[in-house]
Amino acid sequence: MVEDDFAHEQNLIIDEDGKILLVTGCAHNGIVNIVQQCCEFKGRMPDYVIGGFHLSSRSKGRRYEDTSALDKIGGYLLDTKSKYYTGHCTGIEPYNHLKTILGDNIEYLSAGSKVEI
Repeated sequence: MVEDDFAHEQNLIIDEDGKILLVTGCAHNGIVNIVQQCCEFKGRMPDYVIGGFHLSSRSKGRRYEDTSALDKIGGYLLDTKSKYYTGHCTGIEPYNHLKTILGDNIEYLSAGSKVEI
């Protein structure tokens, strides 16, 4: 077995009509890192982010990240003023915790969801 560094994981930035949309996969390298990289690349925060946050982690011996880590992530994401749409690999419990921090700035996506940008 070889440890995966996720160097192959890609993200998509769409810059159109003055809006920036960042699409991530499961954010194995961290949603905060990915959003920061987008900001460095584009010179400002994205308006919208769609993707998983990979906060659900059975491989670490627990079901999801601890609340102090979620508080830090949530605080950072709130400060970006971006709108977040996330799904399965974020995990329901972490999503619910982030929802208490981000309020209307985060929504859960499931199969069949539609997002208007």
